[in-house]
Amino acid sequence: MGSSRKRIAETNVTDKCPKRSKLYQSDAMSPPLTVTVRGRTFEPTPVFDTFWRFAAERHAITEKRLEGLPAPWTDDPILQSYPFCNTYRVLDRVSQYLVTEVIEKGSQDPTELVFRILLFNTFTSIKTYETLRGAITPFTWSTYERADYEGVLRRLYDDKVPLYTGSFQKPAPSLGFVENFMNHLVLMEVLMKNLPMRCTEAEYVADIFEWLCTFKSMGDFTAYQLVLNLSYSSVLNFSDYDFVVVGVGSRRGLQRCFKGQIPHACEIDIIRWMQSTQSDHFSRLKLEFNGLGPKARPIMLCDIEHTLCEIDKYMRKIGTPPRRPFHPSGALPKMRLPKAWTLPARQSLRIKCPKEAKAEFIEKFVVSWIQSHREVEGEREFLVYWEGYSSDDASWEPEDMLADDAPNAIKAYWKRVRAC
Repeated sequence: MGSSRKRIAETNVTDKCPKRSKLYQSDAMSPPLTVTVRGRTFEPTPVFDTFWRFAAERHAITEKRLEGLPAPWTDDPILQSYPFCNTYRVLDRVSQYLVTEVIEKGSQDPTELVFRILLFNTFTSIKTYETLRGAITPFTWSTYERADYEGVLRRLYDDKVPLYTGSFQKPAPSLGFVENFMNHLVLMEVLMKNLPMRCTEAEYVADIFEWLCTFKSMGDFTAYQLVLNLSYSSVLNFSDYDFVVVGVGSRRGLQRCFKGQIPHACEIDIIRWMQSTQSDHFSRLKLEFNGLGPKARPIMLCDIEHTLCEIDKYMRKIGTPPRRPFHPSGALPKMRLPKAWTLPARQSLRIKCPKEAKAEFIEKFVVSWIQSHREVEGEREFLVYWEGYSSDDASWEPEDMLADDAPNAIKAYWKRVRAC
């Protein structure tokens, strides 16, 4: 049933004529550009420059919306037609809510902060969080009773109200309950026993990530997103230059940006190079990029990583049939940056150096089976389980990608669905 995803990495860019993109140019870079990490030299593809054009254009869209300017905010047909995350992760709607409503509202005691962040992160649903906060008083860990939270969640569940945000659905551990939300609630209780103390005592942010990954259902993506959410508060005071995790989508985007195969051992070094040389690329391409906020904060490691995922999505839209314009919902509220970013501890670099890889290898992603499907903004996605990986690493993947690389897995899924 499985089919290799390796060929995605081997194809840096399609040969389709990019008629619907203003950001992609197939011309070779002049002068030629290379980067050398761990004794290996990598040459960027034209998609590398598209990455920087995308980052600048996507941020410009947000700036125009924040200023209250009317649409259209861009003349790029793909950005007009499809939703893409902000260049800065903190500006996405969920992150802004996390900062303003979850972190800043309520007790600033470290344990209470961790509780609210962890509870919100469990469902990543603004509606679920607001329902819980409105129904339970006091809304604190010190007065936490499972029955109170179970009662609210069960009423929503019985009324068929979605408890999770579609884009952030997480595999649930098996902790004695039938319903995912109950198993997640118990997992939150388990994490709360040690997470506040570990955040306070950790020498490196990587220590928190590694500890989280020891728990069932806490795969790399889920653990990294929780670490980033915690970093918006004062409970996890580390530099944004300390740590980054390369996800499946960002790995595909990074491979599109460079010729040849990139060993995993080199990925983070390349991302660090991209982050540290960003001003050179914006200048070289004559792009206006204002940074973030009054201090013109540059794109950080986590932003490079998740924008690589967005550039993979962007490149897959080139050559696809046109669709009706995408209309963002609602006006953007005033931007709020985390107060914790100003803390002195954030200025100290603490990188946990991993042991040098003894052997470099090319990872091969093979589809084991497809569990379900969903529609997101008119695009079909499948929940994919991978050979050699735990269920924690199951991920939602776009149909167009799987149709090319795992057609048999899709056929087997629909055959199973029809038989039910």
